[in-house]
Amino acid sequence: MCLSTVYEEINGERSKVCEYVSSVKTGENGIVLTDIMGREITVHGTLKSMDFIKNEIIVEGA
Repeated sequence: MCLSTVYEEINGERSKVCEYVSSVKTGENGIVLTDIMGREITVHGTLKSMDFIKNEIIVEGA
């Protein structure tokens, strides 16, 4: 099972948004992340990169 950690990057600085993310979808209000427990978090920004080897997703914040 591949689970990822999502980081938000603003002005070159990264901060952790969510761990154990199992699903990423685009929504009307941003990027919707769902973790392994089914909790949803919406992040405002654009998808910058996804690295499946490192299991990390970078969202560029507004």
